Amino acid sequence: MFKTNPKLKRIFLLGFLLALHFAFTSYINSSFLSAFSGEENVGLIYILGSLASLVALYFIPGILQRTGEYKFLLWASGLNALLLLLLSLLKTSVGIIPVFIFYFILNLLIVFAMDELVEMFSKNSSTGLVRGVYLTFINLAWVIAQTVSGKILSNFTFSSLYLLAFLIMATFFIFVSVGLKNIVDPKYDKVLAWQSFKNFFRNKNLARAYKMNFLLQFFYVWMVIYTPIYLHAHLHFTWEEITTIFAIMLLPFVLIQFPLGRYSDKIGEKKMLRLGFLAASLATFSLFFITRHEVWIWAIALFATRVGAATIEIMSDVYFFKHIERENDEFIAVYRNTIPMSYIIAPFAAFVIFRLVPSFNYIFLILGVLMLYGVYLAGAINKKDV
Repeated sequence: MFKTNPKLKRIFLLGFLLALHFAFTSYINSSFLSAFSGEENVGLIYILGSLASLVALYFIPGILQRTGEYKFLLWASGLNALLLLLLSLLKTSVGIIPVFIFYFILNLLIVFAMDELVEMFSKNSSTGLVRGVYLTFINLAWVIAQTVSGKILSNFTFSSLYLLAFLIMATFFIFVSVGLKNIVDPKYDKVLAWQSFKNFFRNKNLARAYKMNFLLQFFYVWMVIYTPIYLHAHLHFTWEEITTIFAIMLLPFVLIQFPLGRYSDKIGEKKMLRLGFLAASLATFSLFFITRHEVWIWAIALFATRVGAATIEIMSDVYFFKHIERENDEFIAVYRNTIPMSYIIAPFAAFVIFRLVPSFNYIFLILGVLMLYGVYLAGAINKKDV
């Protein structure tokens, strides 16, 4: 893998740094924002950021075509670092909310550009292997960050984590400037955005991959926004306890995605996707019944949910990338808009649900039921399509 594509080492390192910065902030964003906007308005901030992200994704293939991967990543990561520094310093909602929304948009665009890099150096015969290694690097960063962040929050404020994330993104910027300077971009397709969506959803395999990825992203949104709030505000876990739980919870992403990536190249993704959705559904459903303040119980239960999610993530990505060509950057933009779409629909759905159900933990019951739809979607995959 590295002999034929030596630049993959640099790309994996960049993926690790990008994920490390995400991991230090993602699970505290909702609690951080709630201090300035109120718990009930956090979802609205995510919705605004997601709507803006959808607009940005509409234009990103054209921007990438003009600037190239190197210049785009350089400017985007530099600006992202500056926004993180502002989040660590600002103290008012008037400054923090718009800065966070802009930061949210840039994150998605950088993820898109990194997807492009990995796709450029992957071949269909090794897509699962490359994706598996890349995701393993990414998820190792998440586990490391959760192990460290609890100790930081026990002595410092949320601002310290944003400052640490700024230093990581500054390092990312330096590695991009040095490691990707001579990268050669492929010849990108020049397709209008509306036509890209039309062509994308005409392909049954791409449409199915989109639905499965959207369901997974919906799962992530509810878990990332509402699980920390539930554990901290309703079950009264400390942040050190929460980050310990999350470090254990994230281990499946490190332990199983690489072997599953290799496995998928040999037998296909259908069976593993069905098992992944079933595991995620049953484990999430069980969270509804856990109301005790016990670190080990929540760690095991959330670990089980991520066994399913980790399986879905690698298999849905492999399934999608096997059905596009390197130049189809507009298809990657469509596929990745599941992230902002889920950040629009999931908080809105939660907003409605919280007004209909008697207690906060019903969100896990409903999410468990929703994940069962993925079992059906995976079962509809034809053998010849994997």
